[in-house]
Amino acid sequence: MPANVSPASPLSASARPQLVLELQADTAYLPVAAAAAENAAQVYGLDRGGALRLALAVEEFFAYLCRHAGREEPIRLTLAHGGTFASADFRFRAGEVSLRALNFAASVDLSSMDADNGDEAELGLLVAGRTTDRCGLTRSGPDVFHLNAEVDREYPEAEPISTPQHLAAPLRLEPQPAAGALRHAALLAAGRYPARLRPSSFSRPERFADMVAWGQYQALLALDAAGRPAGLICWRASGRRAVVFSGPYCFDPALAVETARLLTEGFLSRVARTEALCAFSERPTADLPRGWFENLGSLTLHGAPADAENGEGPEQSEGVDQPAYYRHLREDAGAAIWAHPDLFPFLRREYDRLAFSRDLLPAEPTDHTRLAAHSLLATSLDRLRGLAVLRPLLDGQDFAANLRAHVEAIQAQGVGDILLHLDLSEPWQGAQAPALAACGFAPRLVLPHAGASDILVCQHVPGHS
Repeated sequence: MPANVSPASPLSASARPQLVLELQADTAYLPVAAAAAENAAQVYGLDRGGALRLALAVEEFFAYLCRHAGREEPIRLTLAHGGTFASADFRFRAGEVSLRALNFAASVDLSSMDADNGDEAELGLLVAGRTTDRCGLTRSGPDVFHLNAEVDREYPEAEPISTPQHLAAPLRLEPQPAAGALRHAALLAAGRYPARLRPSSFSRPERFADMVAWGQYQALLALDAAGRPAGLICWRASGRRAVVFSGPYCFDPALAVETARLLTEGFLSRVARTEALCAFSERPTADLPRGWFENLGSLTLHGAPADAENGEGPEQSEGVDQPAYYRHLREDAGAAIWAHPDLFPFLRREYDRLAFSRDLLPAEPTDHTRLAAHSLLATSLDRLRGLAVLRPLLDGQDFAANLRAHVEAIQAQGVGDILLHLDLSEPWQGAQAPALAACGFAPRLVLPHAGASDILVCQHVPGHS
């Protein structure tokens, strides 16, 4: 399901190639939409298989919208080049939408399908959700929605570099690293740090270099006297007013303190010139300079078996305490957030400890009789890290049952670490505390300004069903 990417230099979102079509909600235009998606995807760098996957998603989404979208204005389809992926975005109007088939835990009973009740459209959505890399839904007005699908370009995996590095001082920063240097640094980081501490793209270094080139990430390299990579730090936008970083990654233990200081200073200097209010990380390395950041709390991560290759053996099954840190870049003027009263004790304790000025507004669950039948959750599954992140997209009468089904489906995939992110700018999300508690989730972290407002990170307690 959806991935948030932040446009940045050198290529902004408006500069990215895109094709826009306005189509009447009529299945007669299905071949037009599908052919446009297939051809655009190949122009944007997808191989034949990837282009067909995007075309299939466009076909199924459009067929569904022809049945459920309003007729007062055309459906707008935007096919865009994302650098490392191609995307299709449908803008449409509807009084209410039900996209339960896009849930990770969704299934369709083929034996009881009824075409008259729209079961074929549900099956189409299920197929679209399974054949794309991410699907998502956002709302841009009271009855205006955006349904989005993304298909990634194929990148080869590469063997991490684990041989010892003996580098030479003095070190210097390279603020605009070349693609080759980024690929080299990603492989060095992949060979020295466990999967839970690094972006999954480090295992596909060409993808990481392209993500930097297209502004999905920004990065700084530290180089030694011979121009070899000595360290790396990378970051991206999170929400409207924050950046989230990974690292610093240091490649020679003898120079780790100097490398980490150089990278962190360069990173903070760069982001301080932007409009970001704060910087945070849920996966900082132990090389992060002490005393430069405030502790947000921690998560208990069990990781994936692959982490044993990076020095995390049997103790990993018992869980590793992974701290999170943040730093203000300018004065935080405060905010209003919505939460169920059950969350008030945790939030007040954390906001007082962190000295965040927040107005806590009570959010009660919506009357079930006023809710749509089905909810929708976005699922980001990272098998390399053994981690799943859930984000609520639509409320519904079945929210608790849907969340429980997602936990079971994710655990069936062998993924044990399950997080749920609530955007506390949305009253209906903040009101989900009773459902979360019933499904075994407990609040662990508050990420300042990480979404439209603060993000509350809840973690599923292992063994709780």
